[in-house]
Amino acid sequence: MTMTDIWMKLFGTTELLGLNMGFWVSMIVVAVIVILMNVVFWGMKPKNN
Repeated sequence: MTMTDIWMKLFGTTELLGLNMGFWVSMIVVAVIVILMNVVFWGMKPKNN
């Protein structure tokens, strides 16, 4: 079974707001990466010389 088949059985559609679910999954992945990068960047201590 593919993810599309599983999604179709659970929700009955493979689109949300006219866009494929792959688009939304990729947008969520990118958003999580951006959030993690910001958490790491803002959590770093300044380097003392």
